[in-house]
Amino acid sequence: MDLLWQRVRAQPAAPLAWLELLKGYRTLELDWQANYVARQARRLNADSSALNKALEYGDARQLQGDDGVLGRSAVVDAARRILLLEAQVRAHPGDWLSWLYLARLLEMSPQESADLSASKALTSAQALEPLVGESLHMLGVWRLNADEPAAAVQAFSGLLSITPLRHGSMLYLGEALLRIDNLPAAEKAFARASLSSNPDFLLLLAQKVYAHNYWREAQQVLRKALDLYPSRADLWLALAHMQSEVYDLEDCRQSVARILALEPQNAQAKLLQAGLQGRMGDARAHLSLLQAAHLKAGDPMARTASGIAMTALYNDQLSAQEVMALHREVCAPIESGVAAHTTFSNERSSQRRLRIGFVTGDLHRQHPVNIFMLPVLKRLDHKRFEVCVYHTGTMHDGYTRQAKQAADRWLEAAKLDDTALQRAIVSDEVDVLVDLAGHTSSHRLGVFAMRAAPVQATFLGYPHSTGLSRINWLIGDATVSPKEHAHLFSEGIAQLPGSVFCWSNDEIYPLPQPRAPDAPLVLGSFNNAMKLCPQTIALWANVLKALPDALLLLKAPSLRDSAVQARFTTLFSDQGIDAERLMFRGPTGLADMMQEYGDIDIALDPTPYNGGTTTLQALWMGVPVVTLLGGNFVSRMGASFMRTLGRPEWVAQTESAYVDAVVKLAGDLPALRASRSALRERMATSALCDIQTYVRHFENLLVRMWDDELKGKTSGKLLLNNAA
Repeated sequence: MDLLWQRVRAQPAAPLAWLELLKGYRTLELDWQANYVARQARRLNADSSALNKALEYGDARQLQGDDGVLGRSAVVDAARRILLLEAQVRAHPGDWLSWLYLARLLEMSPQESADLSASKALTSAQALEPLVGESLHMLGVWRLNADEPAAAVQAFSGLLSITPLRHGSMLYLGEALLRIDNLPAAEKAFARASLSSNPDFLLLLAQKVYAHNYWREAQQVLRKALDLYPSRADLWLALAHMQSEVYDLEDCRQSVARILALEPQNAQAKLLQAGLQGRMGDARAHLSLLQAAHLKAGDPMARTASGIAMTALYNDQLSAQEVMALHREVCAPIESGVAAHTTFSNERSSQRRLRIGFVTGDLHRQHPVNIFMLPVLKRLDHKRFEVCVYHTGTMHDGYTRQAKQAADRWLEAAKLDDTALQRAIVSDEVDVLVDLAGHTSSHRLGVFAMRAAPVQATFLGYPHSTGLSRINWLIGDATVSPKEHAHLFSEGIAQLPGSVFCWSNDEIYPLPQPRAPDAPLVLGSFNNAMKLCPQTIALWANVLKALPDALLLLKAPSLRDSAVQARFTTLFSDQGIDAERLMFRGPTGLADMMQEYGDIDIALDPTPYNGGTTTLQALWMGVPVVTLLGGNFVSRMGASFMRTLGRPEWVAQTESAYVDAVVKLAGDLPALRASRSALRERMATSALCDIQTYVRHFENLLVRMWDDELKGKTSGKLLLNNAA
């Protein structure tokens, strides 16, 4: 073994040397080492048949790295592994990899060896490493994956002076620095990483920094890679995805055109074209193109199925029943493709502390799930509940850290597939598992389809039934999920009193200055463009006709694009509304956006997809909102807010009543403009902002769900009303 490692150190880029080393580890039955060496051989383009022969089993493409457990907080059989590795390095003192594994295990379980320390083992590893800095790099990655960012920074910082510069190490150093809130140093590390000229690495770097909201820098990295390799369709595709996400729509169109010129049948580019229709505000075209692409791909398990489900919520041509049928249709393959776990070892008692799990990747920045869920996590009673968070995202910021501090258990699950995550949750014996994503981009509905807990619920992240029958409960309220709508839910209905959403924002956001007495009446909406469907435009046009001196201010990320502005100008013109009555604004920072509510007098809620966060933001800034009561969860959120606020007169049952409600509010404009502070006070003292009571109701609902499970009831269409 020592001789084999000497050959590798002499020729670290030679796949044959790694293959010989692989055979040696297979002979010794050291699977961790064999897996690592096989990955290196594969990375160096070793002949696949030779690699499979060296492995003596299976297909190298299916190889799993069992040594990945070193990137967790603990190893179950650490003592046995340490003894095994100690024996290996005594017999083969030149075995770099075994020294390194031993160093990591010893720092995880220092009490398991009386003869060696982690630092001594690491020193031995560093003296033998095949590439300069490889030991500290791997150690840093393990520490980062185990959510030990400060320790990871310490490891990667030892590589700053190494030449040539290890670009990958700088990337991971940047990630670790972000997790400890050292943004300036993180940006320097990312800048060092961007000095690479490897297109595959630059692609990875761009995706990583984009995930941390450095979207300008991410695009710059991709532009550099494209300058070097202009015919790489995958680089153009990554750039186009980012451009779409940040609403650089014209640039996105051009990038998609480049992709299709290189690869006319590129399926991802065609999906981006469908997405551009949504960015333009055309939900009907977006849905049609998504359905066509999904059908052509022929994979019912593809995540485009969830895109279809979510886009259907915006489509004003579909009834509530049709939207629900579509959700059931796209979820059927998810459930039929996996067997449901049915045997759980959880103690079946209500006289104990319950273990509650939350599955989400969205506890960051101003994501709506973070806005509404973080205050709940901070206030859950840990005497009653053990809180487990399964974090499926890659973004970490100050909000993520606050959420982690509020949890009893936290698992970084982004790299776990559905099966591995389901097993981890089952092993944790979670009693009630809560989905916070629905069909949004970071969802893990496959975990819920396999069943990972005796009781499963969906909450906050998706304003509709998931369509998944193996989720027991949807948590709503008497307005968004009334008993008479039970047929529109695949889950049982679990109701919170008041509204299912509670506004508890730590930022005060000062009220804007009152509008001038002689300023024209301005109606407004800050909702995304896809909510502005033909039905909504026709409805708002009728409002403008009833108030001929009023202007309409529309603000959305898409509206920075001139083609989107032109589209909506035409749509309103077709309804008899002149362009002079329309004002368009693109995105701004959150604080600036909140102050822009001072430029409107009355907010108009779209239909069938109501505003959520935007409606509560408008109310908080003292702007009344008029909403139309619709036929399913997503089109009844506005009514839930207004009823909880004690303003049922702002909820219209018909389109004509909607127009009348706006006209009535506009009837005394001076009084309306003077009422901002009163509206904020009313909201602050209402159930919409009573987070303490809201959390207690939520906790009681969790307990009732568990009690229902203990009694052997089936959720079916059973109504739970926590106010009862």
